Amino acid sequence: MRWNDGSVWNGGGLWSQATPPGGPADFISDTNISLNSHTAMEYWEVTKNRAQETLPVWQLHMPTQNIGGITPADLLALIGQFEPAATARTLAQDASDDASRTAVDGLARMKKLGIGVPKLIEIQLQGDALLMKNVDDLYRTSPRAEASILKRMRDVLPLWVKANTALAAMTPAQAPITMTVGTTVYTVALAQTLFDGHNGRMNTVQTKNVDLEKTRSDLRGLDRTVDSLNKRWYKGAKVAAETNIALADALEGITTESGTDEPETVEIDTLTQGGTGGLQVLVNYIPGGGDHATSQLVKWMVEGVDAGFIHSAPIDPSGNTLGPFAVDAVVKVMTEVSNSTGTRTTAVRTITMLPPV
Repeated sequence: MRWNDGSVWNGGGLWSQATPPGGPADFISDTNISLNSHTAMEYWEVTKNRAQETLPVWQLHMPTQNIGGITPADLLALIGQFEPAATARTLAQDASDDASRTAVDGLARMKKLGIGVPKLIEIQLQGDALLMKNVDDLYRTSPRAEASILKRMRDVLPLWVKANTALAAMTPAQAPITMTVGTTVYTVALAQTLFDGHNGRMNTVQTKNVDLEKTRSDLRGLDRTVDSLNKRWYKGAKVAAETNIALADALEGITTESGTDEPETVEIDTLTQGGTGGLQVLVNYIPGGGDHATSQLVKWMVEGVDAGFIHSAPIDPSGNTLGPFAVDAVVKVMTEVSNSTGTRTTAVRTITMLPPV
């Protein structure tokens, strides 16, 4: 209480005031915060939640029991490994996404250059019969996939140099050919650098994918270990609970499976920009997944615009196309599967929409 807050001592040991003064604002929550009460979790969060429910019961009612040499202290340590493992997976996921998008962007730029530069050469040097024959030869390769895009670019670059030489030899000398892709003005030298960097970009993709698979495997392995421990301990505890009423009551607070298999998540493989106008999000999935699920959705939101994952569509195993979105929009995507046992989600993937190439 403060001397000047308007409260009055009533002589009966109480302060008389219509509304008692509240505590410090920083320590008062105006919303209810539920602890592990929802079922829309990643698979490992379900296992971690059950372990957190198991641990205090184990510590209080069966502190000396161990399962295959594993003690309550060991379970506590395993619980502590989940968040670092999930963080490592998410960081590896982001690095893999960045590498993949960089490689795809490089190919898209080379495809544009491979199509556009020959047209510019035709416009500038229509009267050069030899160059026009070389241009005609280029059109035998249609740049659609990685190999054909690289072949077209490989053939365009020396022709581009020849065209620039021919332009410089004119009277008066003409400026070398350049082409703008996205916001970058490409000279032949800059295009050569883009082409030369392709193998390095693809190597980075492979390296980051290996890192991602390792962190995914580590998290899955931890989940299997703790899930098995949870279930083995619970079986033993149920036997002990037949003669221990307090333990039997405590076991009621541990989440158990209903008998129906949990829905298997559908993992996102890649999240790339493309589609109509180059401003859609293309979602591809790792083959398989979705077993035991009665509902399979891809869900998304735009950061700073949507309050949550309010947009959804049924998962198409061949891939989903979302949007279009505005340039600079930060789009977050995840998948969600459900059945009678509950709902499981995947880790959120994020993509920032760039100006279309």
